[in-house]
Amino acid sequence: MMRTLRIFLLVIALGSLAAPLAAQVNMPNLKEVSGKALPVNDIPAGSITVRVIRGSLDKNLPSVPVTITVDGKPRTIKTNEAGRVEIHDLKRGAVVKATATVDGESLQSEDITIGESGIRVMLVATDPELAAREAENKRLAAGPAVKGAVVFGPESRIIAEMNGDRLNVFYILDVVNTARTPVDIGGPLLFDLPVGARGAGMLEGAAPTAKVSGAHVTVTGPFAPGTTAVHVGFEMPYSGPQMRLTQKWPIALPQVRLLVTQIGGLAVRSPQAPTLREVSDQGQRLILGSGPALAPRETFTLEIDGLPHHPLWPRNLALGAAGLIVVLGLWSAFGPASRRRHA
Repeated sequence: MMRTLRIFLLVIALGSLAAPLAAQVNMPNLKEVSGKALPVNDIPAGSITVRVIRGSLDKNLPSVPVTITVDGKPRTIKTNEAGRVEIHDLKRGAVVKATATVDGESLQSEDITIGESGIRVMLVATDPELAAREAENKRLAAGPAVKGAVVFGPESRIIAEMNGDRLNVFYILDVVNTARTPVDIGGPLLFDLPVGARGAGMLEGAAPTAKVSGAHVTVTGPFAPGTTAVHVGFEMPYSGPQMRLTQKWPIALPQVRLLVTQIGGLAVRSPQAPTLREVSDQGQRLILGSGPALAPRETFTLEIDGLPHHPLWPRNLALGAAGLIVVLGLWSAFGPASRRRHA
């Protein structure tokens, strides 16, 4: 399971899978990272960059005095047009702290120890407009649900990987409500897993409103603003070298995202994910697939060929031999010789 989660995080990290809608729905509150040190490799070791903003990344604050204290010795520099100040050539082990005041609000970083990489820090001042909107969002989110619709988010994806001789499939689905109020879609969100799926269960991180029973997945509403995580895994049985999976989605999927762990020489096909490429992470080969949006109730098909399997002829031979023994037994009991004995 941990390996699958690592693979999932790798896919999210790939730049080609960026999703603007996810940014709109789940934009983080930058106040939560204000003053936190971020080690980076794009600036030299021994350098620290402090950026001062008001609420969001598009509101840099120029000409703000920033006091940077290195090992107890303060130095004040005004931010440039990009809202940044920089200090270089700091010795390893030096302890640095950055402070600033914006409209009477005191901002400060944590104590930062210089190591083997550069450091970036943001000091985030309160944006009254943003704060008012967040307060309004909280008020609306706590209000009654309205009739509306949800879609799967752009980070939703299908993952398949071999675990021993088992093929496990994971649906990492984000149900997105882009409204500022809870949404009632007219009932629960329902869908069935592919025919043959077994051992299904919700994964860690799934919303408590998401349940799976047998092959039936139920997500009860109303749906809060933002994302409801529906993460479900199951085993997909197969015989021989091939597996075919078909899935109908109950709501629109903005883009097909597919990941299959490559072992041996698997061949992956999906009409809904025609673009396939192979990447490698720490020796693990991954097949990434993508395709256009799917409408509600449109079918997704995945075929994997070259799966490891045990040959079927020993089982078939054993079954055939067993069947022959049964036939001979019946022939002996009810055949001509048996009838002559009873004549």
